[in-house]
Amino acid sequence: MNGSKNGDESGTNESKQPARSVATWWRLPLLLAVVLVAIVAARSARVDERGSASRDSAATPAPEASGKFVSLAIDYGEGRERKFDAIPWHDGMNVDDVMIAASERPNGITYGVYGDHEMTLLNRIDDASNQWSGGNNWTYKVNDVPADRSMKVFELKPGDRVLWTFGREK
Repeated sequence: MNGSKNGDESGTNESKQPARSVATWWRLPLLLAVVLVAIVAARSARVDERGSASRDSAATPAPEASGKFVSLAIDYGEGRERKFDAIPWHDGMNVDDVMIAASERPNGITYGVYGDHEMTLLNRIDDASNQWSGGNNWTYKVNDVPADRSMKVFELKPGDRVLWTFGREK
């Protein structure tokens, strides 16, 4: 009896063991999927806030005294505008550099971006944030020509005029 009892227990344990493995096999793939989703969400939702309080002064070279300038205008809609004239131009200057310069001025702007380099997308200027599909969003023009690339890679020439407009794309 003792032998059959041991036989029954070992048979029972063996039948329980595979059931436990079968019941929990999905935990590791689920955990990996959750981690992957969290990583993707964190990378895509990363917003860099920029403004005079958050700017890293070592990230952008100081403009040289070239005597050349660019300008920035921001149209928030409903008649609200801001202008920054005579922003010193420097070799290799891009639209993001102009935004940084405007954020460093007294009563300058603050702004937020998603992404990096050729995938940089402006999300917010001051209190006006993109509303995405069907809503108002930020777009920019240089010398009245709609931009065809990221603000981080659009290089400017002396005398260029950058205009950011908050509205629906036409």
